[in-house]
Amino acid sequence: MPKGKVPTADQISEVKTAILKKLESEPPADPFHPNDLKRINDNDLWIASLLEAYDLDVEKCIKRLWENLAWRKSYGVWDINETNVNQEFLRDGQIYVHNKDKEGKPLLILSLKKHTKSQNLEELLRVIVYWVERVQRESYLEKITIFMDMTGAGLSNMDLDFIKGIIGLFETKYPNAPNYILVHELPFLLNAAFKIVKTFMPADALEILRVTTKKNIGEFVDPDNSLKLWGGNDDYEYKFA
Repeated sequence: MPKGKVPTADQISEVKTAILKKLESEPPADPFHPNDLKRINDNDLWIASLLEAYDLDVEKCIKRLWENLAWRKSYGVWDINETNVNQEFLRDGQIYVHNKDKEGKPLLILSLKKHTKSQNLEELLRVIVYWVERVQRESYLEKITIFMDMTGAGLSNMDLDFIKGIIGLFETKYPNAPNYILVHELPFLLNAAFKIVKTFMPADALEILRVTTKKNIGEFVDPDNSLKLWGGNDDYEYKFA
């Protein structure tokens, strides 16, 4: 993916110091999760990646990190597991992680043909949070590539609220997570809808957005990591594990 600016040790220290001072002077009514505070205290990776996502804007990083800490506690991200998310959405193959892109980043696969507008948006987004958190715990704060598989999708599957929700989730809660956003095999009849989607994507998301087909997916995902459905060699069929 395009490389952002690299934060300095002073910038990282400034963010960390500001957060720790605010915790002392203005402790939140609902204390932040100790695992998140440990991430801040134990190393600089989280702050550094946020600074990179916010183009080295220290004040913005401080504000957004504080908001993120509050959201993570209220949303209960450390308590989400396979037993307390929507079981249908967890197991139907609409949202899952499998294989990696050419840069070694896990693929978060969204199979749009399995989506319908009647599905509960908040429960869908909670399953996405489950997978992102799972990846970032297994491989510490690993970036992921969002793979929107449009193969076989039609107008009935195109849900702008769902896509807006995904974009908003990553923009505000995981701005440092996406490596690429790949939109694969976009059907011609969804071109107009996709143009609308691009209008509410932030500039940094547009920078990593790529539209792929069977002909060029190899630029981002090698054949052994590509499903046969995408023109690759992997005959994997999703089953939750």
